[in-house]
Amino acid sequence: MIARDPYAALDPRARDVLDCWFGAPGSPEFGVNRKQWFKRNAAFDAMLRTRFGGLIDAGLAGELDDWEATPLGALALVIVFDQFSRNCYRHTARAFAADPAALPIARRMVAKGADRLLPGPYHRAFAYLPFSHSETMESQRESLRLFSELDNEAIDPSYYRFAVRRAEVIERFGRYPHRNAALGRESTDEERAFLSRPRSSF
Repeated sequence: MIARDPYAALDPRARDVLDCWFGAPGSPEFGVNRKQWFKRNAAFDAMLRTRFGGLIDAGLAGELDDWEATPLGALALVIVFDQFSRNCYRHTARAFAADPAALPIARRMVAKGADRLLPGPYHRAFAYLPFSHSETMESQRESLRLFSELDNEAIDPSYYRFAVRRAEVIERFGRYPHRNAALGRESTDEERAFLSRPRSSF
């Protein structure tokens, strides 16, 4: 029996999202850690905003709900909500506005085992990041569980280390202080002291 190509059933827009973010299957970029994921780059942000900015609004309007029918489609929707929103609207409240849409998708993926059907550990890592981005300890505990499991596979160990750092910040403050300015939240004295230190924002 010939195995079906899991990419064949994808909406072409979802395929474009995945190919842009992870590299096309068979390319040198596919399945490896990519520097542009977490590096602030205005040109990269502008490219994503031009190519995919409209998908964020379309997704939030429910127009892309059918993507969730497959593991790869669900991951593409998570990327749109959890990553592209951060790149396209960096330093603004809109950078985090799609987080409430990303987290339920990630929860359903894990509950159904869809995360285990993704191509590799880096694809799974991005399915788990909505838990890490959440400002609740319940989600942070799930993030630690998932990234701890992933840490046993061939993946950069910094993913688990960052999951631990994020959980520590939420446990201490109940929120991410580095988001306060963008979200119009008043920082406490303790938060301001924390934000004055290196590596307090991520």
